[in-house]
Amino acid sequence: MASNQSVTIQPRPNVKQINYVSKTFTDFRQNLIEFAKAYYPNSYSDFNETSPGMMFIEMASYIGDVLSFYIDNQFKENLLEYAEQQENVISIAQFLGYKPKLVSPSTTIATLYQVAPAVLENGVYVPDPKYLVKVAKGSTFSSVGQTSIQFRLTEDVNFSDITSENYIVNTFSGGNPSTFIITKPAPLVAAEERTTTFTFGSAQKFTSVLMPEEDIIGIESIVDSNGNTWYEVDYLAQDVIMDELDVTSNGETGVLPSSKLRLRRVPRRFVTRINRNSRMELVFGSGTDNEAELNTTLDSRQVANSQYGNTIESMLGNVAINNVNFLNSNAYGISPANLTLTVTYLVGGGVNSNTASNTITRVSEITTLNDTTDYTSAELNAFNSVVQSMTINNDLPATGGGDGESIEEIRENALAYFNAQNRVVTVEDYAVRSYALPSKFGRIAKTFAVRDEQINRILATQSDRVYVDNPVRPNVINLYTLGYDTNGKLTTLNTVVKENLGRYLEQFRMLTDDVNILDAFIINVGVQFDISVLRNYNVNDVLARSIGAVQDFFDIAKWNINQPIILADLMYNIGLVDGVQTVKNVRIFNKYEYIDGTGYQPYRYDIDEATINGVIYPSLDPSIFELKYPTTDIIGNATQ
Repeated sequence: MASNQSVTIQPRPNVKQINYVSKTFTDFRQNLIEFAKAYYPNSYSDFNETSPGMMFIEMASYIGDVLSFYIDNQFKENLLEYAEQQENVISIAQFLGYKPKLVSPSTTIATLYQVAPAVLENGVYVPDPKYLVKVAKGSTFSSVGQTSIQFRLTEDVNFSDITSENYIVNTFSGGNPSTFIITKPAPLVAAEERTTTFTFGSAQKFTSVLMPEEDIIGIESIVDSNGNTWYEVDYLAQDVIMDELDVTSNGETGVLPSSKLRLRRVPRRFVTRINRNSRMELVFGSGTDNEAELNTTLDSRQVANSQYGNTIESMLGNVAINNVNFLNSNAYGISPANLTLTVTYLVGGGVNSNTASNTITRVSEITTLNDTTDYTSAELNAFNSVVQSMTINNDLPATGGGDGESIEEIRENALAYFNAQNRVVTVEDYAVRSYALPSKFGRIAKTFAVRDEQINRILATQSDRVYVDNPVRPNVINLYTLGYDTNGKLTTLNTVVKENLGRYLEQFRMLTDDVNILDAFIINVGVQFDISVLRNYNVNDVLARSIGAVQDFFDIAKWNINQPIILADLMYNIGLVDGVQTVKNVRIFNKYEYIDGTGYQPYRYDIDEATINGVIYPSLDPSIFELKYPTTDIIGNATQ
């Protein structure tokens, strides 16, 4: 049985069409006019420029344009590739795990000399061991010249550990040796030690303090008023550090190492970060549990515990595991409370800290580790005289110093560092990880990594067969490096920086990889160009600005190892100079020591032979083009 039902039809609301893609003042203005014409044709129709209605439309368009700009700008500043404000670039870089360098000190290995009296042992005159000095880490020396740079020992130097190769007779008495000169290598870093204190009241989670100076190389130590040491870690969840333990025989036979590695749990820890003003801050933990520092051991069962979750990826082992990740805890260390922290830190460095050879000759302060409690008064006076007579000299220049990273350097290094994800797998990872070398160990200016595919050594030939040794060495990485000298010019790194880099990479490299740290080649070049100048422009002024454009093009911060010179790009940059009508000719020529003087590199390079279709390619051996003296190596000609 059918029934009649009434159906009420609701009227459809009047939905207005709104354009959401407007972004500029012109778009907003035009869309508002069209909107008014479409939906309010009888209410307002005077769209003359001087009408009151147009005033309100344009004011609304103005507000929309401003809001659109700030929305776009805020979004852009959240992307590392496009951010322009320094504080944003620094913040995003640290979010990705990269810590920008405020400054980098130079390093070198100098030679430390001491004179010791001779003593007769087993019929042979040798240096008296009682007067062999043990120089403590942190002893200071300085360079001579217009600007004195202070250097510090980075490790203890023990003169008692001598061989016949590192001492010679200094003076004779009665035909027998009376004194010896002993030499020891002394690793130095350009830095000054300073201290500051911070007083804390009640505990606060993640409390932070601002360091008082700008050019801080690193934190040496933090000790609180109760005598406890606070340790720097990479992140606050890391509750262990790697420490060394003296080796005891315990009945073991064979050659024992000098020390062994241990893991120490450290509840008192902190991290350093760079704030928006490029100043260093210390950040502490959030807990109040005053747990004791403990030694701990690795337990493989911890790798698969519940803290890694129960997801399929975890059960399959598809988890990024750091060498200390499975020793992390959910705590973030304790927060300092009701105590005073004494912070010892290093400052200095920069390009100005790069020092020429044979200039570090002044002994500032030597701290000794010798036990002199049993010395007689005469022996103590003689020992003090030995310490006061110690001298030093650096046969190698101090290199590796550099100023703080620019915004572009932070951006590029952070992007690459994030891609590396705390591991070194590809050759690109090796280059990026080298740039992350802590600044207190020196600064790497340029790197280039490539797998070793050197010419194979021919072992033998037989009829039509050739036998070679190691036809492919895929696990050998050649890492080519360069640093800066005192004047900010490219130079090869000294042994100290290379050794620091090698030890630093050791903890990241794959087990099967071997790394060779080598010097890249520097090809010095000059530039000659001819331009025509527009009328009504001063020729000399346009020429000077054109030379400035060439200098900016060859700014060494923009160049990498194995980067070619594209002549069209250089001509384009010159052509952008206001007043330049035509760039007639650009020529690159080689500058080398034999012809141009000792300030240049000794390598001669055939620019014409290396130029193909307007591109000047570097040599097969990894090399970099450098315009060493921008004020004299650019020759410009202008006509009007």
